[in-house]
Amino acid sequence: MADYRDMAAALSAGYGQDTGPITADTLITLKNGKKTTASDLLGMLKGFGQSVGSNLESLGRGGLSTFLGGPVDTANIALSVFPMEVPDKYGNINYTPETELRGGSRDILGMMPRATAPRQETAGMEELGGFMTPATAKVLKPAATGVVRMAGQEIANVSSGMPSRSLLGDITPKPKNIVEYDLRFDPRAKEQARLQALTLQVNPKSTAAPPSISLASLEGRPFITTMSDRTAAGGQLTGINNISLNTPIDYLGGQDYMFYNPGKVWASAERPVKQILNNAEIIKDVTGQNPLYIPWRMTPTGGDFAHMTGETMLGYADTVMGKGAKNKVNKEIKKLIPDWAGLGTPQGITQYRNAPDTTRKALKNMMDVQFRDMGGLNIGEARLAVTDPKQYTAQEGGIQNIGEIFAGQPMVMQSGHVSYPRGVPGQGLGVVSEDKNIFELLPEVVKQRGIVNPKNPSQQDLRALQMKPYAGIIDAQLLKALGY
Repeated sequence: MADYRDMAAALSAGYGQDTGPITADTLITLKNGKKTTASDLLGMLKGFGQSVGSNLESLGRGGLSTFLGGPVDTANIALSVFPMEVPDKYGNINYTPETELRGGSRDILGMMPRATAPRQETAGMEELGGFMTPATAKVLKPAATGVVRMAGQEIANVSSGMPSRSLLGDITPKPKNIVEYDLRFDPRAKEQARLQALTLQVNPKSTAAPPSISLASLEGRPFITTMSDRTAAGGQLTGINNISLNTPIDYLGGQDYMFYNPGKVWASAERPVKQILNNAEIIKDVTGQNPLYIPWRMTPTGGDFAHMTGETMLGYADTVMGKGAKNKVNKEIKKLIPDWAGLGTPQGITQYRNAPDTTRKALKNMMDVQFRDMGGLNIGEARLAVTDPKQYTAQEGGIQNIGEIFAGQPMVMQSGHVSYPRGVPGQGLGVVSEDKNIFELLPEVVKQRGIVNPKNPSQQDLRALQMKPYAGIIDAQLLKALGY
């Protein structure tokens, strides 16, 4: 294999051009990073007694930092609702991240000294402490109350030797109609009961189950990574809450896109596809190998740009609403799309798909605010309805699937995806067997950005990763750092 410096030099030659090559700082990675749910965090209580002092301090630090930084965190949640990839009228993509306000809980936590030595579970215990603050409990009362009760029962069961793993594992059956999910799908306390009661009817599309792949088996392989939303791929959403939809919603993906679209490993707008293909060619020229494609997972709201979310809200309204309510919906939509053909019409779906992202976002917000209590879905229900169930609680920035890019092949002009029209030639290889954050595979980026814990990067770090493709090599040094 060529020296990494040769590859870095080759890729750096085009830096600054409009072809979107990987930048020089990213290329240093060729030498040689979880947003947790309450359920994940409570699982750490199994080892609580092993170091009571350190964990108690972590809980206290997390609680205090969240109490003090809570207002700023709330403001940043509002700022975090951004699309996956937003093409302008020229087909270009605006990767500019939202502005994050300073002074949130993470910033405060970083300034607080520790009296005891940190442990492996420290970051999680500090975040768990945030769930326990009065300010947070007030906002998340419906969800948090149930979690705390379950946690108390789990601790009691573990202490008495009874089998119990509804929060600390997987033995106890979960209640019906209760979906464990990242609260960022819809943080509004009054909407949690609806999300927890959500049921979905899905007509799956059969395909061979992708094999499990260990990163250790990929030693020496270069890779490219870009962001991926959490939307499901394969099959159709045919019903919600035991009501069959008049028009099923196609699941297009998402991470699993690579397993349902032979000859294609990814789909996006034209410019990001060009960026990926240009870098893939350079990497193959230097290494002699096709690069792997390892997409990393976005925030729970990252799928809002995909048409599936809005189409689900429109389709459910068409199915369940009476004539009067539908007329009101159509009247409001005409304020956004003047020639709107109406709910339940093929022309209406085409008009929605062709509308700019700002219009689609305004339409979804209108449906949520004005019609969720008139029979329609709220935005959280719609998001969950089109999300891959494996990613309801999965960590942000996590890796899931591994594909291969066919370097040197032309762009696929028809990707088969409504939201992302161009395709990257390649194939899906399998599902990564280890739950890793993408920053764990990018040690030089971690060093350059000063990331303290690559397993739990900040929102700013994750947003910065959206700006362009990044690349690296899974070499012996990286695998050793990952514990192989």
